[in-house]
Amino acid sequence: MQAGRVRAVAIGLAALLAACASSETEPPVAAACPAALLLDGAERTTSYRGGERSPDALQYLAVLTHLQSSCSYNDQGVDVDLALDLIAQRGPAGTQDSVPLTYFIATIGPNRQILSKQLLDSQIEFTKGEDLAGVAEQLTLRLPAVTPEQAAAYNLYLGFQLDDAQLERRLQPLLR
Repeated sequence: MQAGRVRAVAIGLAALLAACASSETEPPVAAACPAALLLDGAERTTSYRGGERSPDALQYLAVLTHLQSSCSYNDQGVDVDLALDLIAQRGPAGTQDSVPLTYFIATIGPNRQILSKQLLDSQIEFTKGEDLAGVAEQLTLRLPAVTPEQAAAYNLYLGFQLDDAQLERRLQPLLR
């Protein structure tokens, strides 16, 4: 009987230890990151030959795509790591071997305030005989003094920087 009693005590002790261990090792909750988003309508851009806006005058169409983000907190704030692809397709009027592109990252804070805007340049090179090319961009943006509790109030918007002519074209209807 003594052996049965020892075994029962051992089983009870093991169950008690297992219960204690499971309640103390709950997985940590991941800190929120500021949202990184492509600005609707600014994730694409086109270039036309001259002022003509017809399919035959298209030099290139470029898009920002595959945006991914992650973040890490430190004593200065939060570092947001961004990865995205810039892809360009040469159009019928495209004769250049490379396309220079400018895109932006705008930081929007609490109350939808624009806190900063950075312009970044990239170059897409077309290989001989190819009309589709792209580059992968990776960068880190530091938001100083932002804590995990404040992160949900911040957004990062990315898009192509439009010049005056591109902006005017966007405001005009496609069909006249």
